Formats: sequence, C-alpha cells, structure tokens
Amino acid sequence: MLWKDIKDIKWAIIVVIAYFVLAKNYLYSLCPMVVITGFPCPGCGLTRAGVRLLRLDFAGAFQIHPFIYPIVVCLGILGWNRYIRNRRMGTGLKLLSAIICILMILFYIWRMVCYFPQEPPMSYYGRNLLRFFHKAVY
Repeated sequence: MLWKDIKDIKWAIIVVIAYFVLAKNYLYSLCPMVVITGFPCPGCGLTRAGVRLLRLDFAGAFQIHPFIYPIVVCLGILGWNRYIRNRRMGTGLKLLSAIICILMILFYIWRMVCYFPQEPPMSYYGRNLLRFFHKAVY
C-alpha cells in the first residue's frame, strides 16, 4: 500500500524534491512564504525541529517548534491506521489535525507579537519577491 501511495503522488514528490534542490542552491530559504513575503510562516522551524528530534535532542526540538510533537503523533497515527490497520483517516484524526493547525496559527501570532523581528526564526528577510516587485513598480 505504501508503494501504491508513492506511485500515486510521484509527480508531487518530484516537484517538491526539485523545489528543494533549486531552493537550496539558488534561494536564501527553503520556505516559499519567506522567499515570497519575507515573513516566517506558522510552520517556520518545523524542519529544524524535526532534524533535532531525529538526533534525539528532544528539548532542542521543543524549543525550536513545540508543535513538532503533536505533528509526529498525528503522522504516527495516520501511518498506523493506513499501513498497519488498512484504514483511512478517520474523523477523529481529521479533527485532531484541524485543532493542531488552529493552535499552530495562534502560536504563530503569539510568536510574531513577542519575537518578531528580533529572534530567528521570527525574522524579516528583506530580499523577498514582494519587496523586489514593489521596488520595480514604484
């Protein structure tokens, strides 16, 4: 079933990999929101938190982005249901995912109020596309 899922979304996987390769080589950030607007996104820091988690630095992962843990739990439940129990994502998991998204947005607003633009990852990046186009127009 995993192989079938990978084959079903192969073009999305190829596009994402191509984006990351190009962004790593030619852009200053991998985050599309940072590149376009200069502002961090609600998920800003999740990749670094995931890397810290893989290195078993649990406190460091939490410090960078505390929502790494609920996301990992959701992905674990999703994987368990999909590939072990052969079931689709239930309404409970959908509701949990929606709650996590809402809480992440609230956490993002709190971080923007408290830490923007002094502390990374809540920093403004001046070399963004909107600023470039704004200068070109005016």
